[in-house]
Amino acid sequence: MTTENPTEANLLSRRVSRTEIGKQSGMNGSMDDWTQTLRRVVLVANRKGGVCKSSLCRSVSSVLESGGYSVLVVDGDPQGNVSEIDFGLETDRGRNLAMAMQYGTDLSPENVRGIDVICGGPELQGALGAAGIPGSGVSLDANLRGALGRLCEERKYDMVLIDSGPGDTMLLDAYMMSARWLIVPTISDEASFAGVDKMGARYAEAVSQRGAEIEFLGAVLTKVDHQATARNKAIRQELAEALGSAGEPFEAMIRYNAANAIDSRRHALSAQEVAAEGVTQRKSRLTELRHRARGSRNGEPEVQDAWWSRSSGSALAADYEVLTREILTRIGQKEAVNA
Repeated sequence: MTTENPTEANLLSRRVSRTEIGKQSGMNGSMDDWTQTLRRVVLVANRKGGVCKSSLCRSVSSVLESGGYSVLVVDGDPQGNVSEIDFGLETDRGRNLAMAMQYGTDLSPENVRGIDVICGGPELQGALGAAGIPGSGVSLDANLRGALGRLCEERKYDMVLIDSGPGDTMLLDAYMMSARWLIVPTISDEASFAGVDKMGARYAEAVSQRGAEIEFLGAVLTKVDHQATARNKAIRQELAEALGSAGEPFEAMIRYNAANAIDSRRHALSAQEVAAEGVTQRKSRLTELRHRARGSRNGEPEVQDAWWSRSSGSALAADYEVLTREILTRIGQKEAVNA
């Protein structure tokens, strides 16, 4: 990426300043008594929507749970997609999280196949409204940090993933004040890269002006065409240049397959669960074909929900497994440096 264009030069200078801010922010300091308790809280955010933030939280949490980790997912999006669609919950529309942010009340997670989930939804707008009233004294930051700290202290989570919506900055700021690590998913278009840049600016402000303990962990390319290896390499290099010394993109890239995405959300399954169910579906189809060939099937076959995924499901699951290992490795390395 050249810097001949004034706009690009301005963006580059801002990126450099963000890096310097990160160096000067005093990451070894302690904000409050919750610093140690919240050391494994990861915020997944981008100021642009449609970059697989919710899918990443769903599938990474599944990989962690299958590996024996205790995991909490916080759906911090007023749309509530990760809790209602990706986990298939009948949600409280985000009321529990909204009450915690507005009044400091305790968080009460649901459990879905071994993963604790705090539901998001439109009730979060109520907390935003209360915090926006002049003189209200409502601190979304402090209330969420305290509520999440108490829950993590009680449940001893190995990892917490916060799914942030692309919209309201007040919610995003509150999540950054409670998180220790930041992951920014992005796709390869200019709008998504601009979202990364806007996210970086907000992150820098949280660290430099508000004393947030959050640290950038990396950016991850999603919705890639796994067959376009040369293009993927070039895009990753472009992303690395955009990030500068602030951090490296993850080596793992998350491929996209429409059939996998449909099955995942229709059946509220992670990428790993879609891959496993795909094997079951293939066996079921083979059994049905054998019955038909032998003329041994009695009556009509049982009506089942449509299942679209084929062999590509296992490849997508492997992408998330590689990414999860990278996340754990980077956190471990940074914790060792900061110790």
